[in-house]
Amino acid sequence: MIERRTEPLGEIDLVLDEEEDVATLLEDEEVESSETEVLEEVSPRRREGGITGTKSASGSEDAFQSYLRDIRRHGLITHEEEIDLARRAAAGDADARSILIESNLRLVIAIARRYTSTGVPLVDLIQEGNMGLMRAAEKFDYQRGCHFGTYATWWIRQAVSRAAGEQSRMIHLPEHVATRLRKVRRIAAQLSQENGLDPLPEDIAAACNIEVNEVVDLLGVVEQPVSLDAPVDDEARYSLADTLEDSNTPAPADTASQHLLGEELHRALAFLTPRERAVITLRYGIGDGRSRTLLEVGKELGISRERVRQLEVVALMKLRGMSASLSLRECV
Repeated sequence: MIERRTEPLGEIDLVLDEEEDVATLLEDEEVESSETEVLEEVSPRRREGGITGTKSASGSEDAFQSYLRDIRRHGLITHEEEIDLARRAAAGDADARSILIESNLRLVIAIARRYTSTGVPLVDLIQEGNMGLMRAAEKFDYQRGCHFGTYATWWIRQAVSRAAGEQSRMIHLPEHVATRLRKVRRIAAQLSQENGLDPLPEDIAAACNIEVNEVVDLLGVVEQPVSLDAPVDDEARYSLADTLEDSNTPAPADTASQHLLGEELHRALAFLTPRERAVITLRYGIGDGRSRTLLEVGKELGISRERVRQLEVVALMKLRGMSASLSLRECV
C-alpha cells in the first residue's frame, strides 16, 4: 500500500532553471496562489468543454475549486514509492499509473503559470499540461534512474508551450471562430491521447458533432507553429533543431567536390617542372594552407625573388592551358 505524503519533499531532482527545483515548484503557497489566479482567468466561454465540463459560471467555479482541492489531497510520494508505482504501471497496473499522475498534478499548475503572459487562459494551459503529464507517465522508464518529476517536466513544458504558441495566435481571429477552433483542437488532443494516433477529421467531427468540412476549415485557419525543441521521434531523443543544417559544417556534396578538385590539382601539378611545382605549392599554401611571399619562397628554394615570380608566371600559364580539360578554371 502506497502511503502518500502531504508535505513537500525536501529534495526532488528536476532540471528547470539553474536556480529552481521541483521542491520550489511544488510549494503549497504557490499552489494556493494559483487557485485565485486560475479562477479569475476562467470565464464561462473559456470553460466550455474544458477541465470543468460545465457551462454555468458559478457551477464551473465550484467544480474548478473542487478540482484544485482534489489536487491538494494527492500528496507527494518518495522516490522509492515512485519507483514502485512506475514498476507496477509498466506491468499494466492502471491504478498505480493514476497515483503517479495525480501526485504530480500540482507540478502542472506551477509550470502552466509561467506561460500566462502569452494571453492563453491558464485553465487551457493546465489542461494541455495534464495531457503532457499523462504522456510522460506512459513513456517513463524507471530503470534509467531518472526521477519522474525530471522526466515529466519536459513533457509538461512541451505540451504547455506548444499550446501557448498555437492558441496565442487566436486573438487575430473572430471570437466565434477562435472558440470553435479551441474546441476542435482540444477534442483532437483528447482523441490522440486516448488512441495514441492522430485523429482523422471524421473522428473529430463526430466527437464535436459538426461537419467534417468545418473541422478541415478550422484546422487550416492558423498555420501550425513548429518549435525547434519539438521532438522528432517518439522517445524524444532528438529535437527538430538536431535535424537542421550546421552552417559551420560543410555539406557532403561540397566536401566531395573539394576532394575531386584536389585530385585534379595534383594531376595538373604533375605536368610542371619540379621547381615550378615547388613555387606554386609554397606560394598558394597547397597542402599546409599557408601561403608564402615571393621572398619567403626564394629563401626556401635558394633563388631570387624575381626568379620566383618568373617561375610562378610560367607555371600559372601552363595550368590555365590545362584548366578546361581538368576542371581547374576556378582555381587558376
